[in-house]
Amino acid sequence: MLQHIEKEVLRDYLACLKTLLPGVGGFLFHNPDGQLVWQDKYTEMPVFNDVYQTAIRQTCQFGELPVDQRRIELGTGRAFLFHLETADRLALGTMTVVFGPNSGNVRWEVVDQRIGPAVRSFCRELSLKERLREYDEKLEDQIGNYEFLRNIEDALRSQERCEIALQKILSQCQSGLPLDGTMFYAPGHKLVMTMGPNPVGKLEAELLFESLQDIATGAYENVAELLANRPKPDPRQAVAIWPVFENGSRLIGILVLSRSADVPVWSRHTDSLVRLIVSGLERILEREYDGLSGLGNWSSFEIQLNNACLADSYSSRILMYMDVDQLHVVNDTFGRETGDAVLHAFADIIRRELDGHVLARITDDSFAALLENVEMDAAERIGAKICTSLQEQTYTRGLQSLRPTVSIGIAELENGRKSSTDWLAHAQVACQAAKDRGRGRVEIYQSSDASIIRRMDDIGLISSIRNAIDSGRLVLYAQPIIPLGHKEAPKYYELLVRLLDAKGQPVEPAEFMRTAERYQLIQDIDRWVITRALESLAEMRESSRDPGYRFAINLSGQSLGDDSFLGFIRGELARFKISPSLLCFEITETVAVTNLNKAQTLIQELQKIGCRFSLDDFGTGMSSFAYLKLFPVDKLKIDGSFVHDLCSNEVSRAMVTAITEIARVMHISTVAEYVQDAATLTELQKIGVDWAQGYHIGAPRRLSEIIAESPATSPACDEPGSMARRSPVPA
Repeated sequence: MLQHIEKEVLRDYLACLKTLLPGVGGFLFHNPDGQLVWQDKYTEMPVFNDVYQTAIRQTCQFGELPVDQRRIELGTGRAFLFHLETADRLALGTMTVVFGPNSGNVRWEVVDQRIGPAVRSFCRELSLKERLREYDEKLEDQIGNYEFLRNIEDALRSQERCEIALQKILSQCQSGLPLDGTMFYAPGHKLVMTMGPNPVGKLEAELLFESLQDIATGAYENVAELLANRPKPDPRQAVAIWPVFENGSRLIGILVLSRSADVPVWSRHTDSLVRLIVSGLERILEREYDGLSGLGNWSSFEIQLNNACLADSYSSRILMYMDVDQLHVVNDTFGRETGDAVLHAFADIIRRELDGHVLARITDDSFAALLENVEMDAAERIGAKICTSLQEQTYTRGLQSLRPTVSIGIAELENGRKSSTDWLAHAQVACQAAKDRGRGRVEIYQSSDASIIRRMDDIGLISSIRNAIDSGRLVLYAQPIIPLGHKEAPKYYELLVRLLDAKGQPVEPAEFMRTAERYQLIQDIDRWVITRALESLAEMRESSRDPGYRFAINLSGQSLGDDSFLGFIRGELARFKISPSLLCFEITETVAVTNLNKAQTLIQELQKIGCRFSLDDFGTGMSSFAYLKLFPVDKLKIDGSFVHDLCSNEVSRAMVTAITEIARVMHISTVAEYVQDAATLTELQKIGVDWAQGYHIGAPRRLSEIIAESPATSPACDEPGSMARRSPVPA
């Protein structure tokens, strides 16, 4: 601490001490480690013997010595030691007062009496100045840390390419810390970045990464603990490594720092700042890269695609959209692990074949590539090679084997002609055309291609459907289903969804449902219908209208295959506090068979809480009756192809009769749809069908209009003819 005090202050105190001690020979100051940091003399100084050196060491070690040890004879003079310390006994150092041979027999008591108060005042000023110095250093550190943090945050918030943002982070690390070199290595993302005069080489980084991989693999069950206890650098080593994780669990890279020669050890402060750097690297990688494939994600790809569309270039630029065919079937049949393995293999293939070009994973099963300076013919050949390379991959499970395929669509970017969204739509349409024409192939976008034109119409309709969901242009219609032979039955309606055009007129379902299903929007529509149905029931309950309504809701195969769909239904029922018995979900026979396991699970789980199930379009399959053993449904909805000519076709009448008899034996109620006239209705009553639906019964109307006409509250009763295999949950 003594070495930090200004010379002018020390000289002023010494002048005071010299006045108080006439004949003094000089002063020496040692720091708490026993090192001489200052001396002042104006007469001949005596020789300092071993006794004096020992006393200095003892004062540093034990503090103030006994009085008889503070005076030390030096042969031709003598020395007096004053231990300097703060009020809280923090050592400041040692002051030596030296007298020459002509000073006479000076005693300790006299010296202490004359200069003791001044020495104590000197200690207080030393303490104050030391505290001020420490505060200044802390303030400078805080200001430096603030600038450091601000620069890191600016890099994280920038919309620049991933590599540029990473370079800024590493540059801040290199400039903010005294380093010889900085190396960032993330092999899965093909990132090797170095800075500084002497970073470690790639080979050494690979070995360091592999050593950490071994640790991470060995601690697989305790990854969170491993993350919380990341290896700290040995303060004595010249090189230190910090692991970089994805989602706090998977090791994806390392940051390797080389200590500068003027830094003796790694400090805690350095460690905390580097951890901040690592956190920034992880945030950028999480933002910019897909965790499974290691490729860029859509957000980063979109920026580069937009830039490519805005730039004027005379070189050929190709957008390639690639979709792994029927990945959901692979997941369902071979397991998700196999599906992930297919995606890993495909990512490696396009890295190899499209090295140097911008790549990204867009959705679960789709990828995109932006090719610069590549002609269309060459792009088509590369696409064909990618298709072939994926088909050469083989996956087995038991006796089953799989050779995955990919469909690829290619579109060429033209200067200033389209937006990035338009070009992506072109490539997607070409990819869908490849699927329609057999999968595992490449198609080029051509504006004159009839199939391409139809796909472009689909793309426009997709936008309209999404806008309708967001802006409320989807409307619920309801068609009544009446009981045959039961006078006291609840009001039972099948809910139908309609899309309104710009003029507010309904668009026929056939015009948009096919597109919604093809482009994975049907799940959103299913969820929208369920939520609006429950909202309607809740509004009727709160307005004291008739609570006896029952709704039949159609479910798509995509919703059946969604693992989160069951939880969604449970959550919505709980949110609106609606009895599950008011809902009957309808699935077609074809959809149920296609999603056999998931359909069985969904039916059983929803029936446990009180929902009902109906098998729609029954009788159209080759093994319809056999499927009744697999699906414990409450209702069978007889396909309209058997109902519309019931009175004139003996085969149709026999089918309806057989279905009705089998259903009665299995305690399942029946519903006949497509009832168009009174004669058909009479014939259905004779056969014993339980419920009827069709335009003769009632055309679909807006659900809001039906609810508005609903009478005051009346007692609700359960559906006659619905002899389910479990006790119904009361409304």
